[in-house]
Amino acid sequence: MFSNIVKRFLPTLRHCRFVSSSSSSSSSSSFSTNFSYRQYLVSDLSNINIIDRSVSLHGWLQYRRMNSFGVLRDHSGLIQFILPSSMKEERQIFKQTPVESCIYINGILKKRPEKDINTNMLLGHLEIHVTDFKVINACLPVLPLDVSKYHESDESTRLMYRYLDFRRDIMQERIRFRSAFIAKVREFLLKHSFIDIETPSLFRRTPGGAREFIVPTHLQNGGLFYALTQSPQQFKQLLMIGGFDRYFQIAKCFRDETGRPDRQPEFTQIDLELSFVSRENIFSLIEQLLVACWPDKIEKIPFPRLTFAECMSRYGTDKPDTRFDLEIEHNLEQLSITSPISLNDIKCIIDDNDIQYDNNNRKFLLNKTDNEEECLIKMGRLRLKLADILEKQYKIELRKRRQWNFLWITDFPLFTPMTDDRTKLESTHHPFTAPIDQHLSLLSSKKDWSRIIGQHYDLVLNGFEVAGGSIRIYDSFIQRFILHDILNLPIEHLEHLLKALEYGAPPHGGIALGLDRLLALVLETEHIRDVIAFPKTSNGKDLMAQAPSQVEQSELDYYFLQINKKKHH
Repeated sequence: MFSNIVKRFLPTLRHCRFVSSSSSSSSSSSFSTNFSYRQYLVSDLSNINIIDRSVSLHGWLQYRRMNSFGVLRDHSGLIQFILPSSMKEERQIFKQTPVESCIYINGILKKRPEKDINTNMLLGHLEIHVTDFKVINACLPVLPLDVSKYHESDESTRLMYRYLDFRRDIMQERIRFRSAFIAKVREFLLKHSFIDIETPSLFRRTPGGAREFIVPTHLQNGGLFYALTQSPQQFKQLLMIGGFDRYFQIAKCFRDETGRPDRQPEFTQIDLELSFVSRENIFSLIEQLLVACWPDKIEKIPFPRLTFAECMSRYGTDKPDTRFDLEIEHNLEQLSITSPISLNDIKCIIDDNDIQYDNNNRKFLLNKTDNEEECLIKMGRLRLKLADILEKQYKIELRKRRQWNFLWITDFPLFTPMTDDRTKLESTHHPFTAPIDQHLSLLSSKKDWSRIIGQHYDLVLNGFEVAGGSIRIYDSFIQRFILHDILNLPIEHLEHLLKALEYGAPPHGGIALGLDRLLALVLETEHIRDVIAFPKTSNGKDLMAQAPSQVEQSELDYYFLQINKKKHH
């Protein structure tokens, strides 16, 4: 299944290449060797017109047997080659060549005898009778990890030797699929008049958002810092003000936050912004974009929608997995979830003493409290645990493979009480989100602020948030009021944006899709690290380069910095 998905996408890459008229081999080989002194890739050898002709290949020694049989590998496939007994010197070199060495072979492409065909190889019916063999660069005799498809080394070793990990078929397929997916995204957006604009990574601190990485400078004798952008949010709004009414970017983003399987300190977004746009326009755009780029057929178009309140009421989360039911039931004084079968062991499901199990009715029960949201969240967690147990232990299929349940979540509250001080409010998403038109009048009354619904929307896929966006505030007065009077944020950090909004800013809105998370889902990997070329560990470390690392005191002195080793409390 995975290989079929990759094969469907890889032709996109070849269409992006150019034919070199100066290449002597370009007429007989595919575009994949243009601008290279390679004559062929392994996959090119399937061309029946070159059987019994001389061919040359560059690649890696995958396998060696009896000092005369070998398998050469490049990213496109495998081919067996044979060194004849007459090549005594080359055979001696071959005998001492470690696997994974970079090699060159030249020889005659032949059909294998019927009895020797290897049905496990795509080109198992062919072999090369070698006339020239060279070791371009020998590999160390002992590899720190196994690059074969039959064994997977532990993740920390693979991250430490990522360049060797790339040689595995699965990693070649994932990274090439990522490239092809991005190419399709670009093709779709450019066709619809979007402009690809790069925005800076070095900016200034943004109040009220996720924790940012700060970057010291030597300017004005130190004490000044850039911040790495956690998203291009302000830049894309400024582009709308400047008249670039359809922007997109494959954007690098940075957040200094605790790692999770679906998070990284640096990650990639498909970032979009449009002027003179409604929520409905953006929904239609993203649905068509995903249909055009997704490797499988997406069945439900347009995507279903639920409000935030409906999501919490039915699933106990704002990113529900709707591939299965098990919805929360509301009774007069209780919340409940009904299991489809009676359960023998519930200890592995219930981790909260407030939740009880009624075996006669197959129901998990929770008495309602004044904090209804907390009760719903508990039942939402239980719902997911129950689904896992039913599938793993009881072999009940609830979630089918490659079943894509996209879902729009709408009507989030614009503001949320702070966790550590419930009397204060913070933005549910970010402070640039506009309230719905019907609630603009509620801004004038402090007691109504918690009732305001924002024009934010999330796209959820199989229980994961894969995109989020909003219609923005384009009125400088309203933006200033929300920042200063409601959120109590220091507006001097955003004065440049507030000023820009005063110069005839158009209505605008946008969305950002999490590229890494989308790819991890479609390629069915456990972590987004598996679809990123050079990822960090869950605690933000680069095991290959041992980053982050200490710097010399002279470097710190240049930036007028000192290290305080006191622990944070």
